[in-house]
Amino acid sequence: MSLQTEIVKVESKFGTTAYNSWMRQDSDNLLVMLPGWGYTCENPLLFYLRSAALQQGFDVLSVQYGFQTNHAELTPETMTFVQEDVKAATDPVLAHGYKQVCIAGKSLGTPLAVELGHNINNANVSLLLLTPMGGAVMVSETLQTLAVVGTADGLYSAEWVESFANHPTVSWRVFEGLNHSLGVKDDWRASLAILPEIISACETFLIS
Repeated sequence: MSLQTEIVKVESKFGTTAYNSWMRQDSDNLLVMLPGWGYTCENPLLFYLRSAALQQGFDVLSVQYGFQTNHAELTPETMTFVQEDVKAATDPVLAHGYKQVCIAGKSLGTPLAVELGHNINNANVSLLLLTPMGGAVMVSETLQTLAVVGTADGLYSAEWVESFANHPTVSWRVFEGLNHSLGVKDDWRASLAILPEIISACETFLIS
């Protein structure tokens, strides 16, 4: 079946319509991408992750939050609106009946990915957590998880990563010198050069 794109519209409580792109090729496998605060699904990591997943035969849902569409302020009080946006975007797609679902979250999207993953009961679920925030990895422990971080990221903790050594479901890929965008500050050449290694690690996890 050829690749088709369907737009899943969500009327967000942020006062706007969010447009979620569902790329379909009659697959039993789905990648859901939950972006970061200012890091959308069109930024390099998620753009090329989507390309890799499609080439591996996955369908891909690229989620957009209402506050991004409306350029609204995000506060602790409005985080529930983001959670509702994610649920409204993913419910009709998950109803398709996928057998394997991988949820990739970037930063802000990582706790949302964990929450979504624990609410899917009829599929084999895994998590790909890019620059995870807070305790996202800690609460993902019952799901097969790959967490990716750079040592120049303010969220990086060597002790935290080491605490997962030999963990049965959680593994880490730590990249030396990469920041919160998983790039090298003020060096676009180095940032581009490391991108294939990051995407390859994610692709390997997807198909494992």
